Amino acid sequence: MKQKEKCKITVQERKYNARLYIIYKMCSWDLLFYYAIAFIFLVQTKGMSPANVMFTDAIYPFLKMFLQMPGLTIIDKIGKKNSLILANLSLSMSLIVLILSNGIFMVIISYLFMAFSFCIKNTAESNLLYDSIPDKNGKGIFSKIEEKGARNYYYLDGITSIFTGFLFVINGYIPMMISLMFTVIAISLSTCFKEVYEPIKEDTKSLQTRVRDYIEEIKTAFQFIFQSKRLQAIMVFIFFFEGLVYSSYTLRESLLNEMAVEPQIFAIIIAALTILSGFTTKLQNIIHKKLKNKALTFMGISYVITFILIGITGLSKLAFVPMLGIILSLYGIQYAIQSPYGILNNKYLKSFATPRMRTKIATTFDFIKSISSFLIAILCSFLLEIITPQLSFLILGIAFCIILSIVLYWMKDKFGLKPEEYKSKDIQKVKETIED
Repeated sequence: MKQKEKCKITVQERKYNARLYIIYKMCSWDLLFYYAIAFIFLVQTKGMSPANVMFTDAIYPFLKMFLQMPGLTIIDKIGKKNSLILANLSLSMSLIVLILSNGIFMVIISYLFMAFSFCIKNTAESNLLYDSIPDKNGKGIFSKIEEKGARNYYYLDGITSIFTGFLFVINGYIPMMISLMFTVIAISLSTCFKEVYEPIKEDTKSLQTRVRDYIEEIKTAFQFIFQSKRLQAIMVFIFFFEGLVYSSYTLRESLLNEMAVEPQIFAIIIAALTILSGFTTKLQNIIHKKLKNKALTFMGISYVITFILIGITGLSKLAFVPMLGIILSLYGIQYAIQSPYGILNNKYLKSFATPRMRTKIATTFDFIKSISSFLIAILCSFLLEIITPQLSFLILGIAFCIILSIVLYWMKDKFGLKPEEYKSKDIQKVKETIED
């Protein structure tokens, strides 16, 4: 007989958790004083080549893929609060190793700690908040608190990113030390949470059981995907496009570094583009309503065309200022596409499936995204090793323009149809045979 979870804290303590969570998320949802300067820290301070930076970027999703199950097992065994303490300690260790690194191997070790940390944080943080919200109207309050914490994080991240480049000019290690300081704050805040439910030992799955269940989920989802031409179409599109979006961050930064953009300007550019990406999330509704089944075609082809234009502009004889202006405008288009793509992609994956199957489909597509990010980042790493970022943009743009054109043509009669136009195998509303 299964033992029921027992709440071990009072209503007041649960409200305390919810109030603390807003401050916690603002300071520790992700690294601060880091992303705007991480690339030039590795290249200029640590002496890595852009190709090696891209290679370590490729390793990161690969590590996360394998650490997901151990992370979930740890949360089950020691509880959400203790898991967050461990995760933030691991994130601190990641930055310490990165600061002390003297080669690619130590950077990969740093990313190992980072991947382990975010495998736990991405699950435990929101679940701890959800546990803490009173049952009545909990869902609405949960969303508001998450939104407020995320908004405060973006404000803080935007402000800090502007100053990061100027601090880097003084000393390349200062932004990393401040980022480390925020992870220490995250550890301290983690210790202040109250554990809502005691871990139930009888219900805790072993790592072996979790791996077996994960493999079964992937197998079940693939059975359904291979019976649905609609999901097959999305899967093929994501396999080619997701990794390109993931790799584009380091490619863009490689080109700015190649153009000798000063660190303080570099950081401001990255901060401005990130803020732009936040503002353009609302475009997803306009794109979906206006373009309907042409949305992926528009976003995919527009995105790869910017790669071609960036490559041509970078290889042209234009003066530095107009060249930089055109390239940044094209970067802005890419950032404006990325946010709506992510939202619409998640929406398309959830359509026409039961709640139980949605979870399995999401797990499977996360696996596909990780593989795509790994493979395409490895390809980009190879290109950056032998040619310039400008030429890499041009070659990737032409190659993926051809690939996506073929994929999107193949998808025409499989995706973006009206519900009545799909075959029964493509829509799953009540079928449970595959799930069971």
